[in-house]
Amino acid sequence: MRLFDPRLMKLLTFLTRRQAWLAPNEVSRDFRPDGGRITARTIHRWFHLLREKGSFIYYPYPRANVLGLQDVLVRIRGLRNPKVLGILPFASSFNIEVGLRDGEPFASQGYWVPGSAMEAFKDFWRAARDLGLASEVEVFPSRNTHFIFSPFHRQIAEDGTAAFTEPVDNGYFEGLLRRHIKENFEVRVSPRIAESPLAIPLAIEHIWVHFSSQHVWRAIRSKGEESMRQYAKGKFARSLERPGAALRLVQQQWAGLLENFDEVFLQPRVMFDWTVVRNSMWVSAVIKPASVDKMVEAALRASQRSILAQLRPGVEFDERCHLLCWAPNDQLLPILQVVRQYHHGRDPPFVAVQDKQATLDLFQPSYCKLDWRLFDPNTLSWQFDESRYIERLKGLSVSQDEAPRLSVHQEQGRK
Repeated sequence: MRLFDPRLMKLLTFLTRRQAWLAPNEVSRDFRPDGGRITARTIHRWFHLLREKGSFIYYPYPRANVLGLQDVLVRIRGLRNPKVLGILPFASSFNIEVGLRDGEPFASQGYWVPGSAMEAFKDFWRAARDLGLASEVEVFPSRNTHFIFSPFHRQIAEDGTAAFTEPVDNGYFEGLLRRHIKENFEVRVSPRIAESPLAIPLAIEHIWVHFSSQHVWRAIRSKGEESMRQYAKGKFARSLERPGAALRLVQQQWAGLLENFDEVFLQPRVMFDWTVVRNSMWVSAVIKPASVDKMVEAALRASQRSILAQLRPGVEFDERCHLLCWAPNDQLLPILQVVRQYHHGRDPPFVAVQDKQATLDLFQPSYCKLDWRLFDPNTLSWQFDESRYIERLKGLSVSQDEAPRLSVHQEQGRK
């Protein structure tokens, strides 16, 4: 079976449209790609094939705000030393883009920032600019990032080529988006997380391709069992002293989170190695829709032309939103038409496309990693050591002559 077999693509589509994180036996109960039942054993085999051939990603995407974290997008122009991107241990995404208006490259990095540290976070980037490590930095705080998945089997041919045929129906995600955006939004550790801080490492470790409780427990132990004990309160702490009991505890805690999926998670995130899909590109835009309804409508319209569309709604009184679309190459102009139609700001919308090779070449694991050990389960707060981070900036500033300013051909990385 090839990676882009329609049955596998239909499986991925099925997973995106279930507000849950499903095991193979759960998938087999409802998944009917060609009308017939698929056994749990076959689903398990297909999951394994997707991981081996396609770097399969499937995990419940946490609500950053209930973990006490603020979703933030940072755009950095004139980056002098890419090591700046690896200093803060709160990064969640990475990209190198080129603005269509001026043709200039810039780094685009997503973060989950402790809510109480937003001013310190902004100070860090002001320091980076003042030290000459970047010429311009824009910080865009947002509500949680939402994902709108088109049916993969409709947008990707069996030979791995992105191919648009006609607009797809992504109405399932409209209901999800509208429900989430109407919810009260507050960046603070939720009562459920406060009751069991073990949920923090569990939720975060599942993001980094640890797809079973055994994987997660091994990853947690590798970062220090002693520091881990403080995340398990009361009787749970004793369970960590016995390997078998510890694994059962992890499994029970994870099951408890999944049973209350909507409290902790936004939706499942489903993805695979996008670099192997031919004839596709990433395009992003910052627009000011006339209303929340128009913002949702714009995201859905753009998604109909995309394999995947990601929406970052602005917070508080910020009317902007950020759209990131992975689409067939020939859909750039239709997506730009959507951007123009729904943008109502005085200034023109900001539009950029990804420099794929640059993104792939510069990427380092530290550019996209969140360290859960910085969460203090006793005070229910995140540590943000501003002075230490700025000292590291100063160290880079001293040696910046050794790192020439990145050009469009030199700015490298991986989304």
